[in-house]
Amino acid sequence: MKLIAEIRARDWSTVLLWAVYLALLGVLLPHTAWAFGQFEPGHLTGLGWIAAIAFEGAIAAFTWRLKELIEDTPNHKSVWKRFRRRYLNIYALGLLVAIGVSSLANWAHSVEYGRAFTVFDKYRIPPLLYTMAFGAILPACSLLFARILADVRDSDVEVSAEIAELKRANSGLRSELKAAERNLTRAEDAAKLLLQLTAEDKAQRILAASNQWPGLSQSALAHITGASPSYVSQVLTKESGCSASTVMRALKGESQ
Repeated sequence: MKLIAEIRARDWSTVLLWAVYLALLGVLLPHTAWAFGQFEPGHLTGLGWIAAIAFEGAIAAFTWRLKELIEDTPNHKSVWKRFRRRYLNIYALGLLVAIGVSSLANWAHSVEYGRAFTVFDKYRIPPLLYTMAFGAILPACSLLFARILADVRDSDVEVSAEIAELKRANSGLRSELKAAERNLTRAEDAAKLLLQLTAEDKAQRILAASNQWPGLSQSALAHITGASPSYVSQVLTKESGCSASTVMRALKGESQ
């Protein structure tokens, strides 16, 4: 129950992170649309919005596919193999390209409309710093969110590994339980045999020993059961005669 509760809590955190991430892309969208609109005639400014939606949507799509790839990547012991499989792929490249375009667009917007802050003028901080901080840094935050979402999926992979480990442990416990059941059955059979071999009726002891060790001689059976060899022979002959008569009766019944 605790594991299920942890998985549910992690799922809610993933939904919240995706909501924040998409809200960030929504903030970047008008700035990116403005930048693309600068390259279009006045009557085609709508194309800037189409291009901006395409690039910001590409960031979300590439992040989603990269997350899926991270989820499906086995937990290699080699850090390099794990990193190469997760981040050196076409989805990561597409994400970086889309983020690069969005970063340039938002940086251009901050340079175009940004005003100097008193705190920057007072401490003589170059304008480039705050145009980068309040423009190009926003898409970089998008990349950071992609990494955070990947970390969430990494945690899910770890939970899946824990579940698999629990299943393996459960399988081991089942094997041990079956082995214990077999041992119990053997112990019960041994106890039953011991009771038969120590019964007061010598005939019962002789028959039990004969069934347990069919290859023993009559003298050995006599020694084990504490009876005389002649009595052992008598009991076995009687038992053999009963078995033969039972077979004959069965055969006569079939012939009728």
